[in-house]
Amino acid sequence: MQRKASKSKKARRVFTKYSQRERNRARRHQLEIARVIQSLCGPVGLEELKKQGMYTRSRIWNRRISRSDWRSIARILEGRLGEARVEELDPYGSSSYCSKCGWENRDLNGADVFVCGGCGLRLDRQLNAAINLYMRMRFGYVVKWVGGRKRVELRMEGASRVAWWDAVVLPSLVGGCVLTGAERSDPDEPVRGLHDAVRLKLHYAYDRYADAYLRIPT
Repeated sequence: MQRKASKSKKARRVFTKYSQRERNRARRHQLEIARVIQSLCGPVGLEELKKQGMYTRSRIWNRRISRSDWRSIARILEGRLGEARVEELDPYGSSSYCSKCGWENRDLNGADVFVCGGCGLRLDRQLNAAINLYMRMRFGYVVKWVGGRKRVELRMEGASRVAWWDAVVLPSLVGGCVLTGAERSDPDEPVRGLHDAVRLKLHYAYDRYADAYLRIPT
C-alpha cells in the first residue's frame, strides 16, 4: 500500500491521514490498558520482550512484530507508577515450566493447555505463564545454564513451592474464575483438573469521578 501511495501526492496525503488516525487509536488503547492495570494492580511485572528474536521468514508475521509497540505500555506505567513498581521479567520458560512444582514440559508444541508430568496440574497455558511471571516478581529468580540449556529458578529460600501454590495461588484461581460445568460421568466424580473446572473471568467498572477501574466481585 505504501508503494502505491508513493506514486500519487493525493494518495500520500490520504495514507498519512489514516496512518496518523491509526496511531492515535492505538495510543488510546495503550492508555486504556495502562489505566486498567494501574487500577487493579500494585507492583507490575511485564515480560521483557525483544523483537530481534521473534522475526521469521514470514513477511506478514514480521510486519506485525515490527508494528507492535509493547514498550509504550511499559513507559506509560513507569510514568504513572514509578520505575520501582514496574519490573521487566525474563519470560524464558514461563509457558513450559509448571507454576506449581517447577517441572518442565518440553513437548507443548503450541498446545493451549499446559499438562504437568510431575504433579498432574492441568491449566490454561497462558494462565500458567502469568503465574510463573508473578512468582518471579514476588520471590526473585536466578538464571542458570544446565547441560547447555537455560533455566530460570525461583529464589524461594527453602520454602515449599507446592505448599505455597496450594495456599496462595489455588484460592485466588477459584475465587477469580467461574465454573464451566465440565461434564462428569458421575455426580461425585471430581473434574480432571483446573482447566476443566474454571475459566478466566475478570469484571471491572470505570468510576469516572475517581478516574479508576474498580473490580466487581464475581
